[in-house]
Amino acid sequence: MRYWIHEIAGWLLLAIGIYLLYACYSWLLDPYHILEAGALTVIGIIVFRGGLHLIKVAMAARVCLQAQEQAAASERAKTLARPARASARPTLQTRL
Repeated sequence: MRYWIHEIAGWLLLAIGIYLLYACYSWLLDPYHILEAGALTVIGIIVFRGGLHLIKVAMAARVCLQAQEQAAASERAKTLARPARASARPTLQTRL
């Protein structure tokens, strides 16, 4: 369940990063805010990449958890399946 929190936080950071980059774009249109836009662009890129990283980590955690559950289920199925026992008395075949 912890990976859901990471994924939600990743999407939130991704949205904040896109908003910051949009704010930088709008500030670049104004000639008086060029320096602020440059600094905010770096921050927006870092926040955006952080969001992408959290999403990737959450997806990898989910895949690993599903693989672990699948491996445990197949191991349980192997232990529950019993091999067919051979008959205790061998049968003799007679020829006619």
